[in-house]
Amino acid sequence: MSKINSNNGVNIQMQFHEMFGQARWLKPTSPCSSAVTRGKFLLQDNLVNTRIRIVGLGIFELYINGNPVGDDLFLPLNTDFHERPGMLIRNLPFGEQTAHRLYVTECDISPYVHGGENTIAVHVGTGWYADRMELKFGDICLCWRIYNSQNDIGSTDMIWKEGFVKDCVYRMGETQDLRGFDENWMAEETDTEGYISMLPFDFPPTDYLFSACPADGVIRTLQPKEIACSEEYTVFDVGENITGYPIIRLKEGCEGEVCLLFAETAKEDGHLCETTMHKQKEVFLTDALHPLMHPRFVWFGFRYFSVTNNAYPIECRVIHTKTDVTSSFASSSLNLNWLYDAYIRTQLCNMHTGIPSDCPHLERRGYTGDGQLTCEAAMLLLDAKEFYRKWIYDISDCQDRLTGHVQYTAPYTHSGGGPGGWGCAMVEVPYLFYQTYGETGPMADLYPQMLFYFQYLDAHSEEDLIVSDRPLEWCLGDWCTPDPIAIPAPYVNNYFYIKSLYRVKEMAATLGYVQDIPLLEEKIRIKTAALIKAYWDEKTGNFAGNVQGANGFALDLGLGDERTQRNMVEKYRASGEYDTGIFGTDVVTRVLFERGEGELAIQLLTSEKKNSFSTMRVAGATTLWEYWYGKRSHSHPMFGAVTRYLFRYILGIQQTKDSVGYENLRIAPCPGGIECATGSLLLPCGRVSVSFEQQKDAVSFAITLPEGKTAAFVWGKHDRLLQGGENRFIV
Repeated sequence: MSKINSNNGVNIQMQFHEMFGQARWLKPTSPCSSAVTRGKFLLQDNLVNTRIRIVGLGIFELYINGNPVGDDLFLPLNTDFHERPGMLIRNLPFGEQTAHRLYVTECDISPYVHGGENTIAVHVGTGWYADRMELKFGDICLCWRIYNSQNDIGSTDMIWKEGFVKDCVYRMGETQDLRGFDENWMAEETDTEGYISMLPFDFPPTDYLFSACPADGVIRTLQPKEIACSEEYTVFDVGENITGYPIIRLKEGCEGEVCLLFAETAKEDGHLCETTMHKQKEVFLTDALHPLMHPRFVWFGFRYFSVTNNAYPIECRVIHTKTDVTSSFASSSLNLNWLYDAYIRTQLCNMHTGIPSDCPHLERRGYTGDGQLTCEAAMLLLDAKEFYRKWIYDISDCQDRLTGHVQYTAPYTHSGGGPGGWGCAMVEVPYLFYQTYGETGPMADLYPQMLFYFQYLDAHSEEDLIVSDRPLEWCLGDWCTPDPIAIPAPYVNNYFYIKSLYRVKEMAATLGYVQDIPLLEEKIRIKTAALIKAYWDEKTGNFAGNVQGANGFALDLGLGDERTQRNMVEKYRASGEYDTGIFGTDVVTRVLFERGEGELAIQLLTSEKKNSFSTMRVAGATTLWEYWYGKRSHSHPMFGAVTRYLFRYILGIQQTKDSVGYENLRIAPCPGGIECATGSLLLPCGRVSVSFEQQKDAVSFAITLPEGKTAAFVWGKHDRLLQGGENRFIV
C-alpha cells in the first residue's frame, strides 16, 4: 500500500476536515478483537487518480471490490494516537500532558474501482491501540475518504460484524476461529446477513499527518526444516532468528485446532526451549473449507516453531519495515563478520510500525535508551532516514508539556528507564540525524524542548547531580552489565546530561541561538564540577573506581588526566573482555579508537572470552542477545551500536570535524591486526567503499569515492588526497 511522500519527508499537519472532508469516524457497536466492515460508494465515470485516505485503529487490512490494496502490513504507523481515557490519573506515572498524532495512509486505488457502485471492505484488529493487555486508547475504529477530480466521498455509513480473530494480544499472538466464516466477506457482492450498522462518534483531538516512513511488508521467504517431532506436534527451524510468521496448510481430511508455538532457541533434542518462547502462540480453529492459514494482526520473533500434526508449514515470511540494507562488510575476522550480520538482522527484526523496538516479542517498545544508542548505526548502515525522522517526532510527542520530562518509550507505553540515558534521546537522535543527513529541520523543531528537558533535569538534581525522576521509580544508568551493576546510575545519567549540553551548545551555534551559549557553558561548568566532586579520585586518577567502563565515560567528556586513560587501557588489556553494559560497551570502544588504542578496541570486539560477541556467535546465535550470557531476549540490537565503528575506524570512513551529512570526507583506516577487510556505505554524497589487505611489509588499499568528491587519506604519517572514482595504492 503506497503512501504519500509529502514534501520530501516533512510532516504535513492537517485538521480533521482538511484530511477527511465530510467523513465521520465509525466504530463497532460493541467491543471486539476484530471487525469485518463493509460500505458502498458511487463514482462518476472519470476514475483517473482515484485516491483513498484511511486510518483504521488498531491494525487494518483494506479491500476494494474484493481486491487487497497494496502489500503494506500492520498499518497505521504506531504513534501516541490521542489522550488515553483517564491518562492524568492512572496511565502516565507523572501526571503528564503529552502531544498526539495520527499518520494517515493515502494511496491510489484507480486500478481497483469502476464507474458506479463500488465496495470498500476493511478488516480491523486491535494492535497497540486497543490491546487489552496494554494501556488502551480505545476500541477499534476507522475513518476513510475516497476522492478524485469529480468525487469526494467519506465514511458515513458502513456495516460490520465480529471478525474471525477472536482474541489478540499484540505481543503474544491471536486466536482465529475460521469455522464457517465466509472467506469472501470482502467481495463486491456477498451475503451480509448478521451485519449491523457501525456507530459514528466524535474522535478525541489529535494531529493528522502524512509520513514518508515506510510500512512493514514481506521482505523475503524461508523454507522451514523439520528437526523434531512428537505425537502431538512437529518442530521446524527456519535457519535464523527472524520476525514474521509461517503460512500453514491443514492436512487433507483434518480439521479442529491448529496450534503454533514459537521460540528463539531449541534444546539439544530439537524441541522448543521454553525460556525463549516469550509466551508467543497462534491458534487456528478451522475446518476443511479453510485449509490455508496465517496470522493477521501480529508478527512473531523466532527461529524455531512447532505445529500440531494436523497441519504443516508451506513457508515462513520474513516481515519488518521496508528498509534496504545500504552497507556491506566482510573481513578476515569471523567475529567481526558475525557482528555485522547479526546487528543488521537484529536491527531489522526491531523495525516495525515506524518505531525502533527493544525486542520483537517481549515488549516491542520504542525505548529511548536503546533507540538513541543504536540510531546512528542504523542511519549509516540502512536506508533509515524517514524511519528515524518519524521516530524523532514520537520522542517530541512523549515529552510532558507541564514539566519537560521525557518518557522512557516513544510512543509512550508503560516502561522503565532513567533520566539521562533514556530521556536524552530528545537531544541525541535529532543531533545524529543532522550529523548523518545534514538536515537541520528535526533538531530545529525540537530545540526548545531540549532546553525544557534540561530544566526538568535541574529540578530533579541534588547538589547539581541528577538523582531520579521520582522516588521509587526506575532510575537506570547503564543496563545489562555481565555482573551486577556497579557503575553508579547518577554518574551515567549526568554523563548523558553533560554530553547533551555540549550537543545543544553546538546546535545553538548552528541554528542561530547564540544567546543561549553562555547559559549552556555555565551549565556544563556546574555539572562537570559536580561530577568531578562526587566521582573523581585524585589518588588513583579514576572515576567511580574505574568500574564497568566508568573511566571511559569521563574521558569522553574530556575529564581526567593521563592516569585515567592508562588505568582503563591496562584494565582491558589484562581482562581481554568487556565488563560493560549497553552504554559502557559503546563508550569504551569508541574512546579507545579515538585515543589511539584502536588495536585494543578491536581485541575487545573480537575477543573469544565469555563477555564477548564471540560467545553469542559460538552459541549459534544469528541475532544479538539482550545480555552477554543469553538471558531473556535473543533479539536486542543495543549492543550492536558498536557496529558503526567497523566503518568509522577499522575501514576509516569518516567526515571531517567541520562537516555534516558527509559533505567532506576523510579516510583513516585502523586495521589493528585485521589482515583484510572490505566494506561500503551509501552516504548522502554517494557510495564510499574501502578495502585493505595487509601484506608482508605493506598494506594495499582500494578506495572508491563518488564522482566529483575528494577525501583526505590518513595513515600514520602518510597522507594523500583521494579523487572521485577508484583509488588503488600501497602504503
